[in-house]
Amino acid sequence: MAETLIVVAHPEDVVRLFSTVAEGAQLAVVTEDGGAGRELEVVGRALGARGTHLLLSPSEVGPWCRERLTRGDPRVFTHSPQEGAPLHREVALLVSRVFERLWVPSTGARPSVCTVLDDAAFQRKLGLLNALYRERPDGAQAGACTDPLRDGPGLEAFTEVRSGDVVRALSLTKPEIFSELADPWGFAGSTYEGERFALTAKVLEPLRHAAPSPRRVVDVGACEGMMTEHLLSLFPQANIQAVESEPRFVARLRERLGGNARVRIVEASAEDVALEADLVLLAEVLYYLSDDATRDLLDRLRASHLLTSYGGGFGVQVHAALAERGWRVLHSATLPGRIEPVDGARSPLLVRRAGTEIRLWERPA
Repeated sequence: MAETLIVVAHPEDVVRLFSTVAEGAQLAVVTEDGGAGRELEVVGRALGARGTHLLLSPSEVGPWCRERLTRGDPRVFTHSPQEGAPLHREVALLVSRVFERLWVPSTGARPSVCTVLDDAAFQRKLGLLNALYRERPDGAQAGACTDPLRDGPGLEAFTEVRSGDVVRALSLTKPEIFSELADPWGFAGSTYEGERFALTAKVLEPLRHAAPSPRRVVDVGACEGMMTEHLLSLFPQANIQAVESEPRFVARLRERLGGNARVRIVEASAEDVALEADLVLLAEVLYYLSDDATRDLLDRLRASHLLTSYGGGFGVQVHAALAERGWRVLHSATLPGRIEPVDGARSPLLVRRAGTEIRLWERPA
């Protein structure tokens, strides 16, 4: 029978989320609190775990998981990448870098297995949670008299996911870029992204028939080259400069388009390249720049036309900054948000894509 591993951030997480699968399991907790080992032992005994392991730094997760993998192919439970706590998401990512298949709590996901605790198991779980509860000494000053219990202690539901699901969930919801996985944003399978590409082509339609049509195009944040390929079709007379700073994306970009004479691949940040062209694409990239860097970039724009794609409050800020600099909207289209799998196709993990407004701007006089 396969060994069961549970790798979480705190002893309380084992009780709160994984009490129904802890019997006979190896429990590992990732915390810098050396005193948590005593709590973990209490949890292990109460839930019938086979062993407990205190990992005092996230850097210990990978080696410990790889060592357990040498003993066989375990069934691994860990945090969901959809959880809010940063350490929980980090643990999920670190575990996913070792194991291809994981079981995570069904937070924002379609559950594979659900267990409703009977009264005895429920009371044991509640007693353990109360025994582990640490009162915050600043609670009264902070005005926090009570905290809502957001995870239903009487129901434990799990979803089986692939390691790629974890990375894509984090790529779509966090500001970090996880280039270890090809197509981390699920462009190839997402109906939302397919419609965004189609709407972008529609917004750019006036330039296709302009006289003259764009001959110099700069695609900032070209990633793996999917939009660059669209631009080659939209503007058959144009030379395209594909700008990308992440080395692994650059390698895939070169595999895709390195042999095309009309494409020049530039490995650089948007902050370090000249933005002088007939058309500059600045879509879905400003999120990753500081406010100062964004202002400097917009001040340096020397393009005849500019394409942006941003939604929500961030989009409002970008549009206002461009309007202040005299840019004028020529054409626009709005793509509503939607809920879909993180890979756009079959993943059980779901994400809400926020929607965007695609705008074509004309250079100020």
